[in-house]
Amino acid sequence: MQNLLKQYKIDVKYIKDFIDNDPVEIQEVFYRRGEILKNFDNLTWKEVKEFLSIEKELSKYIKKIRQKYPLLYEKIVEPQNEDLKTKLIDIFVAY
Repeated sequence: MQNLLKQYKIDVKYIKDFIDNDPVEIQEVFYRRGEILKNFDNLTWKEVKEFLSIEKELSKYIKKIRQKYPLLYEKIVEPQNEDLKTKLIDIFVAY
């Protein structure tokens, strides 16, 4: 999981370099994000904190992704946002 988080962090760090011309790379970023969300319940608090930090950085680009790739946003990004919201609510309610 740590390797996946590390790669996701790198992808988000450089997302501005390929956001305008590489929808396949954008999809890969959200594929990795989806894999992290699938295993979200198994993350340590440190990993959750790191993931949320990456999410904060990614949020700067969500509007542009939504405008530039509306179908990708609708099918991949938006469902994961809802999944993340649900998981975070579950965590905060449980603790």
